[in-house]
Amino acid sequence: MLALLGGMFFQSPVHAAKKLLEGKIIVLDPGHAVKNAAGKIINPGAQSRGSSGVLERDVALRVAETVAPLLEAQGAKVFMTRTGMNPWRYGFSPQADNRGRAVLANIVDADAYVRVHCDWNRDRRFKGFTTFYYRWGSRALASSIHESLARALTGHRNNGLKRRSFVSISAQMPAVLVELGVLSHKQEGKELAQEAHQSHLAMAVAEGIIGYFQKENS
Repeated sequence: MLALLGGMFFQSPVHAAKKLLEGKIIVLDPGHAVKNAAGKIINPGAQSRGSSGVLERDVALRVAETVAPLLEAQGAKVFMTRTGMNPWRYGFSPQADNRGRAVLANIVDADAYVRVHCDWNRDRRFKGFTTFYYRWGSRALASSIHESLARALTGHRNNGLKRRSFVSISAQMPAVLVELGVLSHKQEGKELAQEAHQSHLAMAVAEGIIGYFQKENS
């Protein structure tokens, strides 16, 4: 099937492949959006500079909700840590909530745990996309997603793969955290607010996940 992204038609592996994720369980974790028992926001996420004022938690959720059906179309069972119907999580602290998200991935015995975020930096010049992993067993998944993003985001700064413990120390499956762009950068903040760009990012993330399992199964 031909897909239209960024004004260009191309043959999409996501649609061309046949049930490549049959039997796989994937947890998608759109970051932030946590309230405490009193209803106070304790983990809001970042916000873009300028007039768009787009919120990281909204971008992450829109991208993740676009990724989910692309994976399901390939036979995967997808769990979301929050959804458009239930956009807020509740917890005592951001740290406890992050552990809870990983616990969900462990409980459902996920084959992959993918965390979706946007970056922010005090340096207004900082930009680009970054993919993080922690355990060595997560590197192949991180590399596949990052390479897919690099193909999709030509002209954007590639900040590479990085190993950080904040991805998750308790997830028992390959776990990755993707920073899709930098909200504090004027141009990228505008892009991240655009539905077409969010769909473009979602396609890249989905293709990266599918590509990882293709290699694992070959």
